[in-house]
Amino acid sequence: MTVPPWSASGQNSERLRPVPDTADLDELEVLEDVDVLKDIEALYPEDDTLQEVAEQTPYGEVLLEDLVRRQLFLAISVAGVHLVVVFSLPLVNVLVPWLATIRLMGLPVTWLALAVLVYPFIWGLALYFVSTSKKYEDEFTDLVK
Repeated sequence: MTVPPWSASGQNSERLRPVPDTADLDELEVLEDVDVLKDIEALYPEDDTLQEVAEQTPYGEVLLEDLVRRQLFLAISVAGVHLVVVFSLPLVNVLVPWLATIRLMGLPVTWLALAVLVYPFIWGLALYFVSTSKKYEDEFTDLVK
């Protein structure tokens, strides 16, 4: 590293930093160019079909739209089932009032269903959603390859 000539005179020398040698800069630029080229090459898919998807050709867009449509339908279906079950629990109290009189461990059965049994149901729905979504993505990957 070399010190710039204006700092040798003593004016504001405590605020000035040394400037790197030009040889160091050239070596740094070459290394950065190599890294950038490697990054760019890593972005290009090896398969032609993957290239079509990456470049958003009409065929690639159809494949992606199908995947998105299937996953959206799955998400709406799972959310719909969840909402129907959760909103039907209070309706059970209104439509079948004798069920609220049954007690298990000192609590009404409908309360236990709402407070305890809903969570395993949600976990089951989440597991179904993730596994089905993964299956759709695997089918998409197999179709692309």
